[in-house]
Amino acid sequence: MEGTDSIKPSPTTWILRLKARKTTIFLHVDPLQTFASIKSQLHTALSETYLLDPETNKNVELPASPSEIQLGRPIDRMDPDGGFVLGEWEIAPSDEDESEAGKSKGKAKPKKNDAGFGSVVKDCPKGAGLKDRDVLVFRWPGDGTGWEDEEDDPKNRMWGVKLASFEDSYGVQNEADLGAGGEFEG
Repeated sequence: MEGTDSIKPSPTTWILRLKARKTTIFLHVDPLQTFASIKSQLHTALSETYLLDPETNKNVELPASPSEIQLGRPIDRMDPDGGFVLGEWEIAPSDEDESEAGKSKGKAKPKKNDAGFGSVVKDCPKGAGLKDRDVLVFRWPGDGTGWEDEEDDPKNRMWGVKLASFEDSYGVQNEADLGAGGEFEG
């Protein structure tokens, strides 16, 4: 992919796999690159190709701005059927957190949220605890999946992502995975 948003692959770049529907886009990113620039890179890649809705077989209209794109992460890297959640870097810090941060005078350990990450996550893949070849999902308001209306629906945890399986291609039933291979114990 040519353009101002692209990152030239090097030994230090990571590959992130960004998924929506049945589409996966591979992006070379710097581990310290901001999520805003990753969204811009993703938006450029989508505008140079297209995102196809498998149900209607039509192109999905892209958002006007990369900032409208939301990124999510798997709830459990080892269980893709567990679904995905909005990345903590997408959630703006609340006013309460900002006012409390200004009051403290001593050194304290950062608070941890439900996901086990510090309350203030750095705006980059490495700071967010991602790894090379991790999977993120993406969506935006008006993408045709209807997630805006069904936020509490348990089915919505998949973000409209259709995970590929062996059965799709070969007629053999096999569980999908996100490529996070298990640890070798020997």
